[in-house]
Amino acid sequence: MQSFSKELPSSLEKQRNEDDVSTRRRSLPGRIIMESWLPGLLVVCVALGLNFYRLGDPSLWFDEILSVTRALQPLPVVWKIIWTTQPNMALYYLLLHFWLDVTNALGFAPTETVVRLPSAICAALSALVVFQMGRRYLSLSVALLASGLYAVNALQLTYAQETRSYGLQLLLLCLAWYALLNILTQEKLSWRWLVVYGLTATLSVYTQIFSLLVLLSQVIAVVCLLVLPTTWRERTRQRFRPLLFCGIVVGILMVPILLASRGNDKTGWIPIPHLNDVLHVFTVISGAQKIYEVILLGLCLLSIIGALCLLFERLRAPLLRLPAFASLGKQPRIRQFFPVIVVLACWFVIPFVLSYIISQGSTRLFIPRYLVAIVPPLMLLAGASCMLIPWRYIRPVVIVGALLLASLALPLYYQSAEVEDWQTPTAWLQDHYQDGDGMVCYDNDQGCEVGIEYYLRAYPTGVTFPEDAPGAFPWVHYDTTNQLGDSESALDTTQLAAYMAQHKRLFFIVARLSSDDQVARVKATQQWLNSHYQYQDQVTTPTMTIYLYKVN
Repeated sequence: MQSFSKELPSSLEKQRNEDDVSTRRRSLPGRIIMESWLPGLLVVCVALGLNFYRLGDPSLWFDEILSVTRALQPLPVVWKIIWTTQPNMALYYLLLHFWLDVTNALGFAPTETVVRLPSAICAALSALVVFQMGRRYLSLSVALLASGLYAVNALQLTYAQETRSYGLQLLLLCLAWYALLNILTQEKLSWRWLVVYGLTATLSVYTQIFSLLVLLSQVIAVVCLLVLPTTWRERTRQRFRPLLFCGIVVGILMVPILLASRGNDKTGWIPIPHLNDVLHVFTVISGAQKIYEVILLGLCLLSIIGALCLLFERLRAPLLRLPAFASLGKQPRIRQFFPVIVVLACWFVIPFVLSYIISQGSTRLFIPRYLVAIVPPLMLLAGASCMLIPWRYIRPVVIVGALLLASLALPLYYQSAEVEDWQTPTAWLQDHYQDGDGMVCYDNDQGCEVGIEYYLRAYPTGVTFPEDAPGAFPWVHYDTTNQLGDSESALDTTQLAAYMAQHKRLFFIVARLSSDDQVARVKATQQWLNSHYQYQDQVTTPTMTIYLYKVN
């Protein structure tokens, strides 16, 4: 087995040199703008448009509300929350805290659009990095297809429109991989890229600890490039010591967050994955479109098979002799097709497999929200298949067709983007509230009170949640002590009777019940309320029900 660059026929080598010279001559400002700036700007605009569309329409759901609630605390409290119970997403909580400080100073309340905006921007920028990776290391057609598939991907779009850390994580991971590729391929090593890699790799772990698996895939990718006979092997060996030093520094910088994560594993709610869950992940990534799922995986497989064909002499020589593929060897960047595919395959496969294996134990990681980190390489692998299409005029058809097929999932995504509806019932409560009314929430362990409190604060009308309500406790108490409050008091009829003696009316709020036993106890409490007080009205959504009672 020989390196592809050493095995090119002399005529092809001559043609490649002529192409390189011709390319350099045409590298005028206008060409740079047409092949880099304009397509990149188009990608960002499309991604921003998709991310901003209906950004503030769906109600925040429980996880998002927790992000905002934590970020709204004073900075010392945020710091304590991070290092006491919530080390995961540490960087995101800090950035969201400062973002909300700025928007509050400008007079903007922490509404859905405001709190989701950072995620939307970060995700759009990650699409630009995906485009740049494809353009620089493969081709413009690859870059357009990969970044387009990435921008319209339903799983990526889900977290581009959520107040969670995944959009920031995607941006940092894409930048880390881009910096690593620059370190491995530039003729002269730039310490600037080492610094960029070190910072983005470290910060990605402080954003989402799952990123550690992606960084491990980078280590495996570098090892593969050190061993496999590719055009990058010699330069990878030359850069090994700087990379090793950078890796050690990153490892040292990660120690604090890893130590804080010990004993704070909160993934027990995730079930142990089985083989059907593997299929489910791809179903989610494809937006539940079976045809697109098959085509997407087929394009990825084509890229991997094509890379292997270009690596092994027995497969490469017959392939290049075929008239349809004769032009393949003339492409200047085809020589680095295999090493790029190796890198992308490691980025995609290693976190996927490791998260599945690890999740067989007590730590569970194999769910789509964590595996969104493998969407960029999956789309780049699919896009790379463009370089293997022998007929130049067919490529635009493939690109447009794949993008149209992928876009079919968008209407379904926007229709089902809302996970939980806290906004509608809280607005109803505010409309019906009268001075002196009482409120009781159940189950506050599952966020009933904190969800109501967020919407009362985001859209203030003077209504606040009472601190003396049975079962009430501030969520920040749990975040700083890891101890939940006495939420069961909300169903204690003795405490309810004493509370009702102080109020003329009661809003009895029920949300996020997690077991049949809770449902039964809530029904028993409702029967008691119905027998002692006058039922007046209610509002019901799939997330919660609010009952209004009046003292007889």
